[in-house]
Amino acid sequence: MSTSTTPLSLQHPQGLGTVRFVWTQDRFDHTIDFDGRQIACRNGTGEQAWPESPPIQQLSIESIEGRDVALGVGCAGTSHWSLSVEPTPEGFRFDWACRAKETPEQLGTTYHESAAIVIDPATASMVESDAASTRIQPDGTCSGGGTYRWCYTIRRR
Repeated sequence: MSTSTTPLSLQHPQGLGTVRFVWTQDRFDHTIDFDGRQIACRNGTGEQAWPESPPIQQLSIESIEGRDVALGVGCAGTSHWSLSVEPTPEGFRFDWACRAKETPEQLGTTYHESAAIVIDPATASMVESDAASTRIQPDGTCSGGGTYRWCYTIRRR
């Protein structure tokens, strides 16, 4: 797994786009690019126990069943996060989980707004948007410690 400053990229096998991961301060930021139409993740800082997006500190691109996927893990406060990103026929599927020891102040992944890209939440996940950002998070109440999960597919409009 990588924690270097070298960017990592997950290319879509049909050339539909790229997910780029860049090391920034103490975690990986990611940007999804579909032919120049981009959406960028909004991360927090190392001082936040509950950042705007999960803090992924270790990341690798692995080949699973003949296709590349991105796998990552990280931590902040007393919680641990995991990530998998895989190509789909139309874009990329993101699958996040957080193992929390206490009730989360906030959970989810936040992106800068981009009208050129569509985010489709999976079951038990929801999307909230305003003029500045889009947030995907677990659907329902996060109460107490436990494992929380949210998934979505990002595709071009």
